[in-house]
Amino acid sequence: MAKFIMFDLDGTLIDGVEDLLVAMNGLLDAHGLSAITRHDIEAMLGDGTWMLTKRAFAKRDQTPDDATLDELNIDFNNRYVETDYAYTRLYENAENVLRQLKADGWTIALASNKPEGPCKAILNKLGIAELFTVIAGGNSFEVKKPDGRFLHFVLDQLGHKPDSDDIAIMVGDHANDVNSARDANVHAIAVAFEVDDTRANSLGADAVVTAYENLPEAIKSITGLEAV
Repeated sequence: MAKFIMFDLDGTLIDGVEDLLVAMNGLLDAHGLSAITRHDIEAMLGDGTWMLTKRAFAKRDQTPDDATLDELNIDFNNRYVETDYAYTRLYENAENVLRQLKADGWTIALASNKPEGPCKAILNKLGIAELFTVIAGGNSFEVKKPDGRFLHFVLDQLGHKPDSDDIAIMVGDHANDVNSARDANVHAIAVAFEVDDTRANSLGADAVVTAYENLPEAIKSITGLEAV
């Protein structure tokens, strides 16, 4: 029996909001629009950068057409890369638990709606990229979360066999993470790190975790396996 665990990135492994905010407010300013707040942008995350850009401009009563949004999204992503992810950090104990999972035979993947390039750059900068067998972003496949085919794409690369007794888990903070897990017929763990857990508890996941040190126990509770 093989063991596979997939993680979302923003809000799950990292707090990267400040760098996203710097990039987005730079873009808004370039178009003569006032800045948005951290609270604003947190509510816009989870569906990729194109939708993030659309929502940020809508917050300032702007409704660019799709072609314009394509250009704005490219500009935003360039600005985001230019931040060099200076304020992005791992949640407490995330690295320790990832390394414990890896040592215990779990195959780890990233399954994010953020573009693949920044995902790889951030994991490299934080010194944990080598723990991930696959790093998949929102532009890695033809669909994104909440479509379960995205998780199947990741699991296929990992060597997961759907008709076997392999264990597969998706860990994330957003409805897209839980819904994609349901669509892909894999376990789902919702997380809420450094935020209120009301949303996480409302997602219908198999377990909810509010601190990384509790993730192994959550894995055990839904699979019957000792995680570490």
